[in-house]
Amino acid sequence: MARKRLSATTLESWSDVDACLKAIAEVDRELAILETAQQEQIDAIKAATKAEAEPLQSKKAGLELAMQQYAEANRGEFIKAKTKELTFGSVGFRLSTRIVIKNLGNTLQALKDFGLTGCIRIKEECDKEAMKNLPIETLHAVGATLKQEDAFGYEVKRELIQEVA
Repeated sequence: MARKRLSATTLESWSDVDACLKAIAEVDRELAILETAQQEQIDAIKAATKAEAEPLQSKKAGLELAMQQYAEANRGEFIKAKTKELTFGSVGFRLSTRIVIKNLGNTLQALKDFGLTGCIRIKEECDKEAMKNLPIETLHAVGATLKQEDAFGYEVKRELIQEVA
């Protein structure tokens, strides 16, 4: 389990701290039970919604296919205008253009070879893990600092709580 950080405490002995760890484990256990029940309800709702939506989605897909087939059969009416306005909406044809890349690696290399770097997306971000190894002077020169803190944390032994419960 990940360690938790706390900022202040009002305990007076290590047995109080141990009692807090036990209480936290019990709360975590109850929360897990609640979250499991919640997820089961969500899963049941999703399954019911999917079952109810499936015939509607099939009906919609059938209607869309029928409209497309009718429009394609009457394509001559779309010579002057690409869209036909109807009472409850419109139907039409639009020219669609897209790029199909057969081999991403080869295409990227070819773009680089032709000097078309403007067609290549590159995400730049600071590598903070690598920056941890830089000298402090270099960090300051690039506008960064190294912040270290001694943060409190705890770990709960859940298996012991389950044995007690």
